[in-house]
Amino acid sequence: MKKTVKICYDTVKVSFGMYIIDEVRKRTNKEYPTETDIKKMLQKNTKYNPDTLCVAKQISRYCKTNHNFLLKGKEETFNIISAALNLPVQHFNQFHERINQLYKRSSNYYTYLEKAENYMLQFKDANDEVYFKKFLNYKEETGIKTILINYPFGELDTNLPATHFGAYTDIKTEVLFKQLCTRMNITNYKILTDSSVVEQFEKQNKKPETWVNIGLFGNRLTASLLKKNILGNYFSWLPQQNKIVLMGKEYAANREKKIDYGIFARLQLANRKTIILIGGIEGYGTEKTGEYVWRNWRKIYDIVTTSEAASVIILFKIFNGKIHQQKVITLSEE
Repeated sequence: MKKTVKICYDTVKVSFGMYIIDEVRKRTNKEYPTETDIKKMLQKNTKYNPDTLCVAKQISRYCKTNHNFLLKGKEETFNIISAALNLPVQHFNQFHERINQLYKRSSNYYTYLEKAENYMLQFKDANDEVYFKKFLNYKEETGIKTILINYPFGELDTNLPATHFGAYTDIKTEVLFKQLCTRMNITNYKILTDSSVVEQFEKQNKKPETWVNIGLFGNRLTASLLKKNILGNYFSWLPQQNKIVLMGKEYAANREKKIDYGIFARLQLANRKTIILIGGIEGYGTEKTGEYVWRNWRKIYDIVTTSEAASVIILFKIFNGKIHQQKVITLSEE
């Protein structure tokens, strides 16, 4: 039994497009054939049908692989074109089945897959960087300030050998987030843990700044937001009870049932400061929410940017190691 691999829809679609335009280029002997070139090629087809000439313009557009015409193409159009060219594979679903088989790297189908991935890079990388920076409201001059919870146990008990340390789950979440920022060419990135965090945040300036808070309970900045009631009745947390409160409803972690809750929030404040909040009730919730953001930031981006509200809070439920979106709350500008 042949083993299959999962390949995303856009990559399969573009691979099918590459399969088609490779044949067009061979038949026309041109890298970027014109509409006229393609009409002449179609007329030489032994099964020539005058109606097929209508696709000539679209085919010539797809051959311009320095543009995103192929990426935006529809599988229905590819089906029509492959039939007009009388290709061995004339339907997207048929091509999908073949490309998903684990062929050897020398296979023709893997050649189309590799070409598709290289083609998509010229658009995907640039777009991801633009979208990610928009997602964070990132400005190069002010950068990203990431705040980690800092446990000063050594100050509370001099018998302890360490003065300060952070939770493993918080540090892991910050590492993943920083990896994401580095990949998106965010160069102005700082980690803050000391007592000056709140003082820096409360400086009376109108510069656009982005502050990223890792963790809920014990984070100096999130504690400051709670104390000043910046989140109003929308969102709060009860450290002593190990609960969070969202729109008046309480959510509690349960270790025995392997349940935790995580929060992602993008809060836009009136002073032009943007707060990104990634945290769980317990460290496990922070870790799983951080992993979700790392893998699925584009999904969160779509939620945040399609909303007309200034601020968005997303609640996640973590159960048996799996994370699921539970609720989306939109807030007016604070």
